[in-house]
Amino acid sequence: MLPFFIGEEIKYTVSWEMIRAGKAKFKVLPLTTLNGEKAYHFLLEVKSSRYVDMFFKIRDRLEGFADLAFSRSLLHKKTQSGKDKRQVIVNFDWEKKTAVYSNFGKKRDPIEIPLKTFDPVSAFYKMRTLNFKTDQSLSFPVSDGKKCFIQKGEVIKKEKITLSSGTFDTYLLVLKVNHFSGVFKKSENPTVKLWVTADDRKIPVRIKVKVFIGSVIFDLVS
Repeated sequence: MLPFFIGEEIKYTVSWEMIRAGKAKFKVLPLTTLNGEKAYHFLLEVKSSRYVDMFFKIRDRLEGFADLAFSRSLLHKKTQSGKDKRQVIVNFDWEKKTAVYSNFGKKRDPIEIPLKTFDPVSAFYKMRTLNFKTDQSLSFPVSDGKKCFIQKGEVIKKEKITLSSGTFDTYLLVLKVNHFSGVFKKSENPTVKLWVTADDRKIPVRIKVKVFIGSVIFDLVS
């Protein structure tokens, strides 16, 4: 049984170096159909605060589509309407085992992908299906259409964490991010830590990203 359900909505506040930087929301949308195949439809929306808008406006909408067996991604979309505008579509072709990235209709060359590859949004939900045990290694393939990599992570320990939304028993996970681009590539020893509820739903209640511009923290609201 999968840990998420249609209609599930997870909301976060986003902070940057003690500054309220914005908000983020993950949502499981109703099932859809892609090329005759039923699919899960996942959504991530990120919006910067008015203060951060003055420096770098963020209005991102990312979508992931995965098969009903939840074994692979079928499609990925990314719309950026802030400072750096993008209209990205990534098609996963499982007959050819390739992913094709396009931005505003301009396609890149296909890249090869292994079986059971997930897009960046569906990967959030794939992570929640894994069994967590202390000192356990986690890994599965992820592709954004530009490259494909094995997302690896370690379950460090069990930890109780208290947020404004409540106190939670969690597993602390540390993800490998050396293959990430953008601020991760420019940072020395970047880290991503997740505190995931130690129950059947495995909801990340805190996500802490440490890069050269400082620490960005996603804290669960509801």
